[in-house]
Amino acid sequence: MAVDVATMVEQFVAGRLTRRELVWGLTALVAAAAGTSGDAQARPPASTFLALGLNHLALRVTDLDRSQAFYERQLGMTRIPGGSGSPRLMACGPHVLNLFKADAPQMDHVCFTVPDYDAQAAEARVRAAGLEPIVEADRVHFLDPDGYKLQVGGPNAGGQQLGRRPA
Repeated sequence: MAVDVATMVEQFVAGRLTRRELVWGLTALVAAAAGTSGDAQARPPASTFLALGLNHLALRVTDLDRSQAFYERQLGMTRIPGGSGSPRLMACGPHVLNLFKADAPQMDHVCFTVPDYDAQAAEARVRAAGLEPIVEADRVHFLDPDGYKLQVGGPNAGGQQLGRRPA
């Protein structure tokens, strides 16, 4: 499904996109339009998703308390209230850093906000692109060519809270 200006504005008005996501999305639409010509064969193939921005990054850490204290002290992040276990959600401006308890440190995944996110539709799009979806409940992941795990989601994926900014 093609995303147009009217759809993005409707999503913004309905609270499904932040102002930043709206600006990024409109910028992407303008850039895409500027790169097209009247010749259909000259157009690049349509992308599987339109990433509006980075939603969250998830890291596996060996000590949740130590990592939380580090990100609070060194980068001024604040913890998003929730359970005491894993994951720990750290507010980073409009974004979230998810910290998962693990035996060894590593990047778990990066999530991109996409418009009109629907898990079943996203899984179908990933398959149609020739990729193997990794589905966990309402979350759809897939791997990039180097094996990094990518996730697509709506504005609230990974602990995002529309209209809420950390104190």
